[in-house]
Amino acid sequence: MKLKHKIILSIFVFVILVVSTKAFASTSNGTISDTDRYAWGENVGFIDFGSEVGDVHITDIALTGYAYGENIGWINLSGVVNDKEGHLSGYAWGENVGFIDFSQVEIDNHGYFTGSAYGENIGFILFNKDDTNIVTTDWRPKSSRSSGGSSSSGSSPQVIAKFNQEQAEKAEATGQTLPQTNTTLNLTRTLKYGMSGDDVRQLQIYLNTHNYTLTTTGPGSPNNETTYFGNLTKQAVIKFQKINNITQDGIVGPITRSYFK
Repeated sequence: MKLKHKIILSIFVFVILVVSTKAFASTSNGTISDTDRYAWGENVGFIDFGSEVGDVHITDIALTGYAYGENIGWINLSGVVNDKEGHLSGYAWGENVGFIDFSQVEIDNHGYFTGSAYGENIGFILFNKDDTNIVTTDWRPKSSRSSGGSSSSGSSPQVIAKFNQEQAEKAEATGQTLPQTNTTLNLTRTLKYGMSGDDVRQLQIYLNTHNYTLTTTGPGSPNNETTYFGNLTKQAVIKFQKINNITQDGIVGPITRSYFK
């Protein structure tokens, strides 16, 4: 009888531990799947977002915890911000790789990470729910949750402080007034050859007004800026990077943006 009681007690303790562990995960404070947890870095291989040691959590405000790649070590995710609907922004940080921009990553209504993160030193980290590089979470966008569910963000003072710091840094980086159009340089995503958007035009205006002129006549010249990131824009960015002694790849990522004054 004593052995039977010990077995029952052991099973009871195990169940309690499992239930208490899962209780920390929810649609508003999610964890990463035990199986779908690996993104793919084009230059660094697989990156594990779901290791037990890394303890990654997704809340309505931010990501916390660490991802791990065998070739690059640990990546701190606490600078990545969530807008409650799965549209991520901000930067992760790896001691061996620098900043990684998450502004092109989203979490969809089924918990799949989609899109790509970008680091100037490692290139793109890809999330693809239809491939082998799948990362999923039990967190869900606020608008897709069933009514009556918990809306707690699960945030901590450290996360909020990091969020406020990130917002302050963005405000400082995008506060430059451009005299041509009386607008501000508001670059919140990584820009590279082939992309389009008004932020590309803002970039061209900045380059033209700070002696990195794309061309003196035609499209891209002063007062004739376009919304397309072509070869002229790339060469002007490389010139900017060379003068500032940073990686000369023609891509406007978080490190390059940090040099805009």
